[in-house]
Order: sequence, then C-alpha cells, then structure tokens
Amino acid sequence: MNEFIIPDDIQNLNIEKIKSNLFHYKYSSKSIKKLMKTTHSKEELEDFSIYNSFKGEIYENIIYELLLLYANLNTDITKFILKGPHQFNNNLFFKHGLMIDKSSQIVYKSAYKDISEFDAMFFTKTSLVFVEMSTSKKTASLNKRLAKKYALLTILFPHFEIKALIILTKGSVGLRSFPSYATIWLSCDFTDHKLLEEIVFSKYKQEALKQVKDKKYIQTNDISYTRFSYFQNLEYILQQTRKHKLHKIDINFLQSSINKLYFDIYTKLYIGYICSEDFLLLLPSFNEKIFKIFVSIEKINKGSYDLVYYAKLENNKLKRIHIQKDSIKIKDKDMDGFTNAEVRFLKFIMDENFLINIKDINLIKKLLKKW
Repeated sequence: MNEFIIPDDIQNLNIEKIKSNLFHYKYSSKSIKKLMKTTHSKEELEDFSIYNSFKGEIYENIIYELLLLYANLNTDITKFILKGPHQFNNNLFFKHGLMIDKSSQIVYKSAYKDISEFDAMFFTKTSLVFVEMSTSKKTASLNKRLAKKYALLTILFPHFEIKALIILTKGSVGLRSFPSYATIWLSCDFTDHKLLEEIVFSKYKQEALKQVKDKKYIQTNDISYTRFSYFQNLEYILQQTRKHKLHKIDINFLQSSINKLYFDIYTKLYIGYICSEDFLLLLPSFNEKIFKIFVSIEKINKGSYDLVYYAKLENNKLKRIHIQKDSIKIKDKDMDGFTNAEVRFLKFIMDENFLINIKDINLIKKLLKKW
C-alpha cells in the first residue's frame, strides 16, 4: 500500500482544521466528568483506564476527521464511508448488512448481532481499505482481530483486494507482526488535556459542522456487496460436512480456501454432536448434567486446529471443553455471546444424522494432525 503515505496533519495530530467538528460527536462523559472533578492532576488521571479510554475515543475521532480531509486530496480514493455527525441517515433498525450502529460506528450485522466493526473504510478502483486506530502501545490484540475483519470483507467484496490501514501512536510494539496486507501509520501521542476538558465540560462554543462536499463521500447503504448470513452459512457448512461418499465428515471440504476464511470469522465450525455416554469416555471426570454436547473443529492459533466440545447443560449454561493430552481446559461461555446464539440455532438442526461416535472422533483427530 505504498500509494498511501501518512500526511503531516495525521502524523503530528494537527487539529486546527477539524477541532470544531470534534464537538459534534456523541460522547458518554458522565463517568469521566465525575473523575475529572475529583482528580485534578493530569498525571493522576493517566492512571485511570476510564481516562485513557476517553482519550482513545477522542483520538479516533481526530484521525477520522483528518482522514476525511486526506481522502478529499487523494485522487486514488474513489469512495469514503461517512459516519458519526457526517452521516445523512442511519440504519439503526436494520438487522442485517453493512450499516452505522447506535454508536455511530461502521458495523456489519447479521440477525441483529454485530459481526465486525470498522473505524473507517474507503475504496480505490481495485481495493477496499479498512482502517483500525488505537492508542494502545501493545498491538497483539488488535493484530489478532484483523483476521476476522479481513475474512469478512473478502467474502462481502470478492472483486476487491482487501487491505488494512493501521494507525497507531509512536512507540507501539509488535509492528512487524502485522500481516502483509496492512500498512502502518504512526502518529504522535494524543496529549491535549485542554481539548479533553473542553469536550468533557462543553467549554467550547460549538460551530456548525464543517462537511467536505464530494460525491466520493457515501453512506453505507450506497454500497453493493455480497450478502453474508451468519447463521444460515453456519448451517450450510454443517450440512456440507456430510456430503462425503465414504466418510462421515468431509475433511477436504473443511480445508477448502473458502472455509479458511470462515474459520477466521467463526473461529470454529460445528461438525455434529456426541452422546453423553461417549463424551464421558473422553472425560470421565465431567459431572455436570448434560443436555447436548456439540462438536466443533476450532482454530486454536494461526497454524493449528483441534476438536473442541461445547456442552449445553440442563441448567442452560454452556461450557467450552478442550481436551488435550497434557491438559483439560473448561471455560464458561457468555449467555449473550455468539457461541450461545450458535448453539441455540444449531440444536434445532442437529438430528440423529449428525451424531458422531468415538470412532469418528479418533479418525477426525488423526486427520487434523495432517492439516
């Protein structure tokens, strides 16, 4: 992405041209206002995560405003998605698709659930660039999240090359770990405590929003893309695993290039369920009352996959169980999280045709070692 060179205004966080626009964004300032009223030292405030989080929110808005100006000058950029105070309308009541959510962020939803969020997004003639911004010096978590965003956009926009623009502050670590499709920009740290106070306590006389006028600035509902239905696609993959003429599970199908993208979106793909009696042969110490045990192939890290079990209990709790030679990891899953929603969806689909026995489990584990 050598065509995108960091402009001086972003590198130096020059807000002269866009300062007034920062006061048009929605901020949840009740907690930070209370903290700042009781903590007067800037150095003391920097010890509080709520203060640093608020600084990060303002930093993101600064970068977005400066990107708007940058896009206006860069002739390679053909479309730039508007958000925040610049959006002409919103799609809050849509349950599916690329839209602006209640927090004025660019998100992709499926069945009302946020699949992924993007800090900014723009197009050239041949590529789609999604933008991620962070004030954290540690980048491992951000880097990990990129795979899901990249995979989702590859499916939504198959005719575009997907790229990422990562905007961090100087001194950030782990920059060499980012994927080849990512370009890194480094800006100065956001240290303008006076601006933060003006935003928190509304000390700045608000001016009219300065909008950049050009046909390249678009709404999310102006964009054409391939539809991606989260749960229907999950069912399709499950059904396809049963299409092999000889084996119960079609491992070759799961290894296909499209499913590599799906693993990045879902992290796990379900292949069936195992009866309680067989599961207790694998884990005799498990003493919870089981409703159903779902079996998935899960992406454990960048280079390995393994079988992971999701135990839906009679008390409606959900446990993630990873059985390894040297360890057993059991974790409670969030009742409102994606995994619980997936299990609720799949339990009505998985009939006896999706039952997997111990012999199947052992064969699948052998095949996974060859991935």
